[in-house]
Amino acid sequence: MTAPSSSLPDSPAPADLTPERSDVPQVAPVTRLSPRMLTILLVSSCLIPLIGLSVYAAFFGRASDAPLDVEVFVGKEPVEAFGSQGAILTEVVAIKNVTGHELPNLTVDLNGQYFLHRQSPVAADERLVLPQQIFATKSNQRWVPGAYPLKEITVTAKLPSGRRGVKIVTFE
Repeated sequence: MTAPSSSLPDSPAPADLTPERSDVPQVAPVTRLSPRMLTILLVSSCLIPLIGLSVYAAFFGRASDAPLDVEVFVGKEPVEAFGSQGAILTEVVAIKNVTGHELPNLTVDLNGQYFLHRQSPVAADERLVLPQQIFATKSNQRWVPGAYPLKEITVTAKLPSGRRGVKIVTFE
């Protein structure tokens, strides 16, 4: 006895799956830059901002800080001690505001490494006396007077025009 033939439709032969036209691309086309165009694109993307900034600097000038009119004094003065009735003679940095206006956001740094920032403004003609021991690095290491030579003091503050005023005092 023979097995009955199945009534499944004939499956197409592999040759029948080929496209009708042979010029139809099998993969989507991809846009490509030639090496020359890629070089031109990269060079222009670098040169255009550089030329733009150069033109801006030529017309508007360089950014610079305004001079800050303060007097800076370094020496020994009596400073009121916390919790005591008297003052202690200690190494200080004294700053006198000789401008006709107050100076907010005062920052003082010693040797470009030890800082002190004061939010409250320094009034006109006010003399601010700062003990050198209160200056600290960003990692909170304190300045020790006499341990290092004091070479430079930089005082910055915000001026009424909104610019930053700077006074740099160097010592020999």
